[in-house]
Amino acid sequence: MRPSQQVETFPDGVVDVYTQEKNRKIGAKKATLRFEEQSVGVRRFYESGALASNRIDRLIKVPHTALVDRLDIVVVRSESRQYRIERIQEKPERGVDLWELQSVQVTIIKEGSP
Repeated sequence: MRPSQQVETFPDGVVDVYTQEKNRKIGAKKATLRFEEQSVGVRRFYESGALASNRIDRLIKVPHTALVDRLDIVVVRSESRQYRIERIQEKPERGVDLWELQSVQVTIIKEGSP
């Protein structure tokens, strides 16, 4: 931890991160992370809605990690909802090592499912 770094908590739940295989199948589990819910904000919401490909359904904050990549699948444990990570944004201006994950809700087929 850097000397000027703040202490961050991630009290809103746990997500499991998986690779996304071809044909929208969920792949190997890469990580389990705690998260904090973030608001998308009115401006970001409307700007993302201008193009369907830029849609943002959820924004969460997680500890900085090299285990998460864009297009990975995040499953929120308490809801069993699945999201594809569309954008990862580092937030160094907050004085902590964390990422914002901007995600789109998707239905991913678990291995062995039709």
